[in-house]
Formats: sequence, C-alpha cells, structure tokens
Amino acid sequence: VVEGPRPNVYGLRAWQDGLLEVQDEGSQLLGEAVGARAGEAVLDACAGAGGKTLLLASAVGPAGRVHAADPDAGRLVRLRTRALAAGAAGIVAVHGAAAPADLRVDRVLVDAPCSELGALRRGPDLRWRIDPAAFEALPALQARILERAAAHVRTGGRLVYATCTFRRAEDEEVAGAFERAHPEFERIAPEAPASALTPDGFLRTWPHRHGTDAFFAAAWVRRG
Repeated sequence: VVEGPRPNVYGLRAWQDGLLEVQDEGSQLLGEAVGARAGEAVLDACAGAGGKTLLLASAVGPAGRVHAADPDAGRLVRLRTRALAAGAAGIVAVHGAAAPADLRVDRVLVDAPCSELGALRRGPDLRWRIDPAAFEALPALQARILERAAAHVRTGGRLVYATCTFRRAEDEEVAGAFERAHPEFERIAPEAPASALTPDGFLRTWPHRHGTDAFFAAAWVRRG
C-alpha cells in the first residue's frame, strides 16, 4: 500500500526491476473478480496497456495463459514492454484487436471503454474536458464488445464485465440487457469484499466509501 501525497514509486528499485505495478485498489478488485486460478486460460478482451493483464498473469502463473486483445490494438504496444519487464512475456499472448474466433478460455474480463467518470477524484479537471454528448454511443459499443467476448467462455467458465464509471446506462443496464439475451449465463457475485457488493450482486466501489476510484463489475458463469 502506497501512502503519502506525492510518492516517487517509479524511483523504487523494485519498480525498475519489474517486481511491481502501480494500480488503484478498485482496479485491482476488478482483476480479483475474475477469480483466475493457477494454470487457467484467461482472456483480457480490453487489455489496453495491460495493468489488469499483468495482474491476471500473476494469478495464473507460468502454467497458465493470458490472452490479451483490445479493440484499439495500438494500445497494446505498451503491454508487450510491461510484460517483458515483469517476466510475464511467456504467459501473456498479445493478439491485436480481437482474439482468435476459436479461442475458448476459463475466464474472460471485459474492462470496457467507458465515460471514465469513476476517475474524477484522481483527475478532477476531466470535468472540463469531457463531452457528455459522446456518452450516448457507449452502451451500444459496450454491448457489442461484451457479446463478442462471451463467445470465448467455455461451459462452466466465468465472464466479468467492468467499467470505470458510475452511469447506470453503461453499468447495470448493459449487464441486464446481456442477461436477457443470454439466459445461458447466470449472474454470480464477484469475488470482492462484502462492502463493495450491491444487493443485486454487482461490484460497486465509490471514492467516498471505499477510498478508491469508482468501478462497476458484473460476473456470470456459463451454464451447460
């Protein structure tokens, strides 16, 4: 746990040696919600620069495999460098914009593109740079990404949908629409502290309650 107003984490020898990555606690909870176990195969469908990908690689270990893709394939460039520095290059397979169509894995994480309002406490100036008009298209995009990712979940496997926002249109409503279209997926409570779980079985963190950024996650198991 890093405390203090301006810690120089990047000056630590441990960080320079690739022994640790810096991540908000709420973001780490999203990775934990996947419940990855040693030796499993996992897909990070919106891997970006790879913070959660490396968390998942740590969970599955050398005997496992983490497949990384991102609709914006250019964001994956940094992941390759970070995976190499962390000693996880042999665990992480970087695919590009999408994973192979025939890929089936034990667990899938969809950390979807979103309005990113959950990070306002970290960068309050965002309020002057965001365009609310751009929010309208996000739920449809999130639903498409979730739909594609679900196809990679094997029977008995877990699917996690997550965002860094608190808008119901991007969170509960996207999750609910997916459930109605896919009765083969059964909602389960994500692996998380009880204080971060809602009565409906979703994960929800708040800056004023949990001291983290605001995150949302829904988890399902694919029934036979």
